[in-house]
Amino acid sequence: MIDSSVSLVPIAYKYRVMAVYIVGLVMTIIDGTIVNVALPTLAREFDVPSTDIEWVSISYLLALASVIPVAGWLGDRFGTKRMFVISLVFFVFGSLLCGISQSLETLIVFRVVQGIGGGLITPIGSAMLFRAFPLEERSTASVGVLSVAIVAPAVGPVLGGVIVDNISWHWIFLVNLPIGAIALLLALLWLNEESQPAAGRFDVAGFVLSATGVSLLIYALSTGPEKGWLSGSTLTAAAIGACSFIAMVVVELRVREPMLKLRLYRDRLFRSVNIASSMIYMGFFGWIFVLPLYMQTLRGFTATESGLAQAPQAAAVFVVSNLLGKRLYRAVGPRRLMIVGSAATALFTGSSALFDLDTPIGVIAATAFMRGASIGMVFVSIQTAVYATVSNADTGRATSVFNTQRQISFATGVALAASVIAAKVSSVGGDAAPAIDRLPAYQWGFLAMGIVMLPAAFASWFVNDDDVAATRGLAPAAG
Repeated sequence: MIDSSVSLVPIAYKYRVMAVYIVGLVMTIIDGTIVNVALPTLAREFDVPSTDIEWVSISYLLALASVIPVAGWLGDRFGTKRMFVISLVFFVFGSLLCGISQSLETLIVFRVVQGIGGGLITPIGSAMLFRAFPLEERSTASVGVLSVAIVAPAVGPVLGGVIVDNISWHWIFLVNLPIGAIALLLALLWLNEESQPAAGRFDVAGFVLSATGVSLLIYALSTGPEKGWLSGSTLTAAAIGACSFIAMVVVELRVREPMLKLRLYRDRLFRSVNIASSMIYMGFFGWIFVLPLYMQTLRGFTATESGLAQAPQAAAVFVVSNLLGKRLYRAVGPRRLMIVGSAATALFTGSSALFDLDTPIGVIAATAFMRGASIGMVFVSIQTAVYATVSNADTGRATSVFNTQRQISFATGVALAASVIAAKVSSVGGDAAPAIDRLPAYQWGFLAMGIVMLPAAFASWFVNDDDVAATRGLAPAAG
């Protein structure tokens, strides 16, 4: 059901939805990168070891992962506008509480509040966006969101470095307040209320099993590289998480109205795009994890310099997706773009293994640019095509499935990269070893991320362009 909303300016509804979603998305993305930069400062502030301060990030990640699966149902049942506003309130209020925290314990608790909001913003916002744009215009929506989603991570480290170095760590959280206030105001004024009559009852078993399985698996992936994959806590979390995840799959395939609608994988296009994108996201986020370690830990660059070296990647995605993305998508189709783009991205990602102790920062930036130019086409294709054959009624559930898989892929890529680096560094005597001895560890980390992306080119072969004809402005193929 749809209620009319207030509009202060004559802007088409679909663009109002895009603007509201983008503001909320920017806030959550920048927050993550700012906090990561500030962790060493927080450790000194609270006088705790790095193993403890990591819970500032882990608590947020676990809260975020636990609510993503239920986001689609919440939006369908209670209305996307209402739940999006509530998610913004959680995030902004959590940011305020984090900013005034006086102890590590309270900061960790308030990060959970933030994580609940952050976990709902993306899937609910995605559902609103792709319901608002007709199929033939979804490439426009994808490019608009992508432009910001890729630029924001490059802004975060630089902004975080400036705030931590010149103001106070409190402001890495308080900076969300003005952005959040704008997002809330626009959401209240511009969004229509939408809900699905057939949302179904709350799936208690599905929620408990999905939240437990996804959060514990991500916890194991996040802590395994440092604590050791055979440590008691990692093995316990992985075992319980895997069992919960398997039970969740069994239960959700039998429930009439499941929390996480896994039956969507029967859709050929949705399944093929998700399989390919999981490998893309693993390598993409894994490389973003490795590069700052290589630049800061091995070569002594500052966090700001490391962030600036990644900026050309974001710039390339922005330029390519905006200037060529929609045209190429409509002219060529997602299948060829994903095959070529995945292979090229894997090549440039793996080529980072050639970086040594003397590689100029300009070469690093150029590699980042070429990587961004390659993956820009892939991201446009993924975002535009993934929901093309999903009904409007199922779009909310589909965004939950897609974002849950993306979060697991992100954690898996980072865990794989961290494990490769940790194993190689350990074999040469640990962090105290000379830089020349530790260099191969980071080179292998880069190479691993390139290799993990290669199968995406093969998986993309199964994306059928006929399935997305409507998103290209074409008539569907007969038969």
